[in-house]
Amino acid sequence: MKKYCMYICALIISASVFAEAPIEISLDDALRMALQSDERIEIQERQVSIASRDVGRAWTIVSPRLTLSGRYERPESEIRLGDQVLVPEDSWSASITASQPLFDGRVRSAYRAGRAEEAIAIHQLAHAIRNSLFDVTRSYYAVLSAEKQTEVAAQTLELTQSEVERAQARFDAGEARRTEVLRAEVDAARARRALVAAENAYDVARADLARRIGLSADETFAAITPEWVPEAEFEDLPHLYAMALDLRSDLRAARLQIDSSREQETIIRREAWPTLDLQFVHSFSDPDSVQNPNNSWTAAAVARFEFWDGGSRRISRLQQSDRTDQATLRVRDLEKTIQLEVQQAILDLHNVRENLIALRKEVDLAEENFRTLSEQARVGLATSLDVSTALNELDLARTELARQEFDFEVAKQRVEQSVGRFARDLIEIDE
Repeated sequence: MKKYCMYICALIISASVFAEAPIEISLDDALRMALQSDERIEIQERQVSIASRDVGRAWTIVSPRLTLSGRYERPESEIRLGDQVLVPEDSWSASITASQPLFDGRVRSAYRAGRAEEAIAIHQLAHAIRNSLFDVTRSYYAVLSAEKQTEVAAQTLELTQSEVERAQARFDAGEARRTEVLRAEVDAARARRALVAAENAYDVARADLARRIGLSADETFAAITPEWVPEAEFEDLPHLYAMALDLRSDLRAARLQIDSSREQETIIRREAWPTLDLQFVHSFSDPDSVQNPNNSWTAAAVARFEFWDGGSRRISRLQQSDRTDQATLRVRDLEKTIQLEVQQAILDLHNVRENLIALRKEVDLAEENFRTLSEQARVGLATSLDVSTALNELDLARTELARQEFDFEVAKQRVEQSVGRFARDLIEIDE
């Protein structure tokens, strides 16, 4: 019975440990989860669906139409002329009108405009996906960076506690003053406060990533540090500029906006063209009369040509021409902006790379300096202020190195994002 109870307790403990074990999420997992949960992507997907309706709308211009109409009349009094009824006491009429447009100059332009709007929405969807996944990537590395900074803060706290013990031992032995113990305790309190701040920052970073990938606030997970990949040499700036101007989805959408605007201008201009319809009307009336015979039909070819509309169409065409000019200017402005983004991304990458080289050397020197001063302080050759200063410098260097290491990974991805190559394997749409 005792063995049985121990077995049950072991199962319960194992289940609780398993339930509390955090979910391990890689960067690829986070990106794929974001594709399924990011509302911005879903909003843009709906926009693609909305834009695709305009393609079908173009064909409705020449689609058959069927109209039912009816009328009932009751005059104040019936009017007669002898035995002949001129105005009956009440009457009704109904008609069924079927028409088939045979020619309308707007159809082809409306179709091309609809296709352009659909393509614009698709490129905008690709751009929205890249932006969303880049935000997830940045949040993912922010979690790793915050986790590393928390570890650094814990290491610093451990060092300060060791210094408190060393100072207290020297004070108890009469080799140091009380001020050395107090200074070490102040450093330990400051390190403890820094650790709490780092842990809070880590929790905030995890909550931000969880929101982006669709996890609830109470779900625990652990971000896995991606395997180190040797840094690839990026092409020279002119080549990157040309690549960005060819690959960027937002620029493709802006260029297509010019085509769409021109087609809209053509549609307005062709509204003045004549139209030709084939029309069939079947009429019913009661009472039957010579002017309105019951159960009769007519067929006709109807041509329309509007000579003058008061100038409304001309104003609309001029407005659309201005919109086309605006679209052209937006493309030029976006091209300049993209070139600046690529240049800024490359410069940021070079800057972070140089910072990493300097910071790694700085950390090595700070560690050596702290060890030397700590050993000297044990034998009275260095003051507690020297040790405190060295420890503070070591903590700052380690913390900044932890931040810059992951900023470097984000900087590499930012170059890919600015060029338009980021996450191309995850965008399963035909651009």
